[in-house]
Amino acid sequence: MRVLIATNLPDASETVHGQLGRTAVDGELVAPTILECADRFCDTCRRGWFGLSTHRSTITAMVVERQHLAESQLRQLIHEWLDCQGTIDAVMQAVDDGEFEVGGEVVVDPVVAIDDLITDHVEEMRTICEAFPVGTVLSRMGSLVSPRVDARAAA
Repeated sequence: MRVLIATNLPDASETVHGQLGRTAVDGELVAPTILECADRFCDTCRRGWFGLSTHRSTITAMVVERQHLAESQLRQLIHEWLDCQGTIDAVMQAVDDGEFEVGGEVVVDPVVAIDDLITDHVEEMRTICEAFPVGTVLSRMGSLVSPRVDARAAA
């Protein structure tokens, strides 16, 4: 299975939402966020890849092949990450309050809402990984994902 991992590039620890020095661990599985926060000044959600173990962010990720990793394991890691950051509780509360919509339709089953959210993360990762060869280092700005350009090469 192709997945994304954190990199230890020199600028990967660039300040993202004031978290300098608090970055995902090199080689840690990471995911882009599907639900961005409402803070329009927050670069973390727009630029970051989020460590599924440390829950810390980085601004670069690499496409790798992890044959030993099953999709069910990836789904579990994403669920744990979402739960740890409070997203699971927030979605469940929004569903209970009748305020959680997907595609303009109100979702009434919290289990379905959480499962769909996890599926969206897996599908986004799959789409990204299929678009780039193994070994490509990526950066992102919202939904725009592109290969990382080495600034030194342009000099």
